[in-house]
Amino acid sequence: MVLIAVGVAAIFWFFLFSPWPDLAATIHHHYFWPAMTTATVVLSVISIVAQRGEWKRLLNFKWSFVGVGIAHATVLYVLSRIGVVVIVWLLGPWASTQLHAIYQTREQAPAALIAVLLLFLIGPSEEIFWRGFLQDRFMKKFGARNGFLLAAALYMGVHIWAMNPLLLLAALVLGAHWGFLFRRFGSIVPGLISHALWDTTIFVLLPIQV
Repeated sequence: MVLIAVGVAAIFWFFLFSPWPDLAATIHHHYFWPAMTTATVVLSVISIVAQRGEWKRLLNFKWSFVGVGIAHATVLYVLSRIGVVVIVWLLGPWASTQLHAIYQTREQAPAALIAVLLLFLIGPSEEIFWRGFLQDRFMKKFGARNGFLLAAALYMGVHIWAMNPLLLLAALVLGAHWGFLFRRFGSIVPGLISHALWDTTIFVLLPIQV
């Protein structure tokens, strides 16, 4: 089941981010948001079914998790801004081009719609799949550290189709950060809040401009 889910995720991300074939390019440049929403929701449904009986533990809620999620979303946003400034300063126009490529999808839908999708569907669905299903299964099978590292590596790896080193670096840092939150608290709630808020802030509310 895990191998099938990873394969499905890899296929989804290929058609979401790859510049080839024409079908993938068309999806990325014209239908990214409906396709991304569909992909993440399908993966979350697979996860919910596969992890039935585990969600009381995985969705364990404490009010302190809200503060943790907000704090980590803020830290990640600040690190993202600083990281982009440093990378652009070091690498110049090439890095700016990579950043603009990431933001091109913002032109495909109204900002308010993108914000709703990121906050309530895409961000939460990604955490349900990558941490609530894959990382949880990997940690049980390979141990907490190795399971955490494998899940973070796969989260970065599926973004390789974009051929964008800046996106790969972001996926590695973000996947490791949210994976750490799950490993630390044993609940996907802090990471889910952080992921949803970071996505919405960096893509819609306060996008990074160079």
